[in-house]
Amino acid sequence: MGEQQIVYSFAWFQPEEWQCLKETVDDPNSLDDTYQEWRHNAENAISELRANGEQVKKISIKISKLVSWCESKGIKPDSKARSEYAAFLAEHRNN
Repeated sequence: MGEQQIVYSFAWFQPEEWQCLKETVDDPNSLDDTYQEWRHNAENAISELRANGEQVKKISIKISKLVSWCESKGIKPDSKARSEYAAFLAEHRNN
């Protein structure tokens, strides 16, 4: 049996979704101030993971769907929920 390669699911937002995200989440201060800043930091984080030999997939997230998913689970759309949602989407995409 080969080793299972872990693929990191990285929640990826489009510029038009960014403002919506900031208005929706309970922890807006956990987010960067601007989309440009967030994207720069996200690209750095992804590069770092890839430099360590990790596989990373950008998972595009629509805020409206994220919110519905959180509501169905009775959770707030905070950073933990965003990560879980990205992993959930990735899993379903692979099936």
